[in-house]
Amino acid sequence: MAQLIDTHAHLQFKAYDADRDEVVKRNSEELAAVINVGTSIAASEKAIQLAKKVPNFYASVAVHPHYVNHWNEETFQRLETLAKTEKVVAIGEIGLDVHHYENYPKPNLTTQTKILHQQIELARKLELPVILHCRDAYGQLYKEIKQYKGEILGVVHCFMGNWEQAEKFLDLGLYISFTGNLTYKNNNVLREIAKKVPAERILTETDAPYLPPEPYRGERNEPIYVKMVASTLASLKGWSLKKAANITASNAKNLFKIP
Repeated sequence: MAQLIDTHAHLQFKAYDADRDEVVKRNSEELAAVINVGTSIAASEKAIQLAKKVPNFYASVAVHPHYVNHWNEETFQRLETLAKTEKVVAIGEIGLDVHHYENYPKPNLTTQTKILHQQIELARKLELPVILHCRDAYGQLYKEIKQYKGEILGVVHCFMGNWEQAEKFLDLGLYISFTGNLTYKNNNVLREIAKKVPAERILTETDAPYLPPEPYRGERNEPIYVKMVASTLASLKGWSLKKAANITASNAKNLFKIP
């Protein structure tokens, strides 16, 4: 299982506060690499701390659309400083999210869009790929980023759109990533999309602690469960698990410049 890479987790989140050391040990031993993804300045700093402590852990830094209300010039300066830290492999997760959540402010697409572009410009300046978050706004996200075709690399993480949308992102040169929801019994549409995504453009992730695969639904997710995502992908593509792991790990290394 060592060649598997979880390209999107959040082991710095409070879901792991009680037993983080055990979780980190277990996951670092079982996987080739884990990228802990930032969602705010604080979460980005914690992701970097984990990357500094654990040889095969990496970090990305960003302000997620949920937290755009906290954005100011100081935030941007701090983000740029963090982005230049060793083992930071991407700007993310950034994007658009118009879903209505109980514990978050009403989405402001205008503010989200402005901050999306500022963070993309930072990624371009530092020659880092982007990790794109999107919920209920794939059409809008495509409209905003199509101007960067050939100028940015990146991934649409936890893809939950339709095939037509996936094709448009692929046409921009982006990767498409799938999480544990690929294993859900009623998710045949998503599996059909995964089947069509070219081998050289597909990634696996967990989005831990969220979206655990089918056998663990309702529990806390962990990066090691990326094996189940890869296994589902393997069966869809007619690959062995080893081949699925090798292909997705190779893609992750290419995109994020992981040694």
